[in-house]
Amino acid sequence: MKSVFRWAAALLIVSLASAAGASGQPNPAASSFASKPYEAISLFGRPLVSPAPSPAAVKSYEDALKDFDVDPSEDNWIWLGRRTAYLGRFREAIAVYSEGLKKHPDSCRLYRHRGHRYISIRQFGRAISDFEKAAALAAGTPLEVEADGNPNPSGIPVSNTQFNIYYHLGLAYYLTRDFVKAEAAFRECLKWSNNDDSVVAATDWFYLILRRTGKADEARALLSKINSRMKLLENGAYLERLLMFKGEIETDDFGRGRSGETAIETAIRSYGLGMARLWTGDKTGARRLFEEMLRREDWASFSVIAAEAELADLVRAEPDRSSPGATLAAWTLSWNVCDLDLTQKLFEPSPRTTYFSSEKAGRIQGMDALMDHSRSFGFIPGGKTADNRLWLDGLDVLGVEDMALVTAFWYFDRDVAGPGPVQKGPVTFAMMREGGNWLIVHAHFANDPR
Repeated sequence: MKSVFRWAAALLIVSLASAAGASGQPNPAASSFASKPYEAISLFGRPLVSPAPSPAAVKSYEDALKDFDVDPSEDNWIWLGRRTAYLGRFREAIAVYSEGLKKHPDSCRLYRHRGHRYISIRQFGRAISDFEKAAALAAGTPLEVEADGNPNPSGIPVSNTQFNIYYHLGLAYYLTRDFVKAEAAFRECLKWSNNDDSVVAATDWFYLILRRTGKADEARALLSKINSRMKLLENGAYLERLLMFKGEIETDDFGRGRSGETAIETAIRSYGLGMARLWTGDKTGARRLFEEMLRREDWASFSVIAAEAELADLVRAEPDRSSPGATLAAWTLSWNVCDLDLTQKLFEPSPRTTYFSSEKAGRIQGMDALMDHSRSFGFIPGGKTADNRLWLDGLDVLGVEDMALVTAFWYFDRDVAGPGPVQKGPVTFAMMREGGNWLIVHAHFANDPR
């Protein structure tokens, strides 16, 4: 297996170097052993591609590979995975960690880092499983400082393995809307927060959870421990977000950002502003801001992923059906969260509604039959965490007043994290506008020939 990684890594290095050309900049489409042209698929069916890595990231990766080649220790498996992920190659990093776990099956650190990258590619169910295993393996062990892959200017790490396990576990629960378990994880995370940076980072997400669950008094008490005099090395944007929630920084001032701010820090501000708008009842403003965030290049940042989850909540509650494209965007989300209630809002509730599946023979007639068909695919009321992803491409809409015929190509990835094949084929939708809303009255799916 070591030789396989050596070959794959060599291919990656050569392709990056040969694609650099005179400019010295790597090509973002450089080859690797991962066959899929995307790193992740968003909840809304958007294929997510990483930007070109920096020359410094490539150099660090090469150094990690050399260290691994000399000594494939647990530490070097971890660093090879981390440096691979810093190239934006999250699925390759997951593969590295998976192979490392075959050699070191009791490594809480390998589970912790693989779980992190499952979050990056929106595989929340797998992330939770990894962090729960990491927590069990780390139980009873002493605090272990975790070295930073991208050190702060002081060169002083501000987190530890135990903190990171519970921090990321709590975040994964938060993204799947399991707020009870998210709260428990962040309570444990705070026990391992041994400096102001870690206290601020954990408190920020913990506060959001308490607000979401109606625990206003406890949320205020949590903020009473936060102040502008805290000594931070790297979590300034999180601190300012908390001070905005506390009312000590005006919303407009918080939203202006700061000179030299990173893309991640900008996303922290944008998500905080979106939540502030939600809490004042401005769902339209929050929705617009979250939609803007989802167009950002830094789609792997936690705040962008959280914005995606917030937007999914808003769409599920009040789907935009003002155009055929908007309705089909909500339909795509319904598949990626297996939400039976949302599906029901997007089809005409009539006996004349028909559906031809690519998986089952025969015509599905009427809403009741369509709901039964959806249940057979795992759809439930309110939806659930699902790691499969569906999306549409090549959408073509032919409309005449209140009727529309839509053709597209559908794709379904049953294992975004791995090399498995993507199922695909053509689809046709017949849609009608009723009371200003576009609803699906017929859908016909087919599979491409194998």
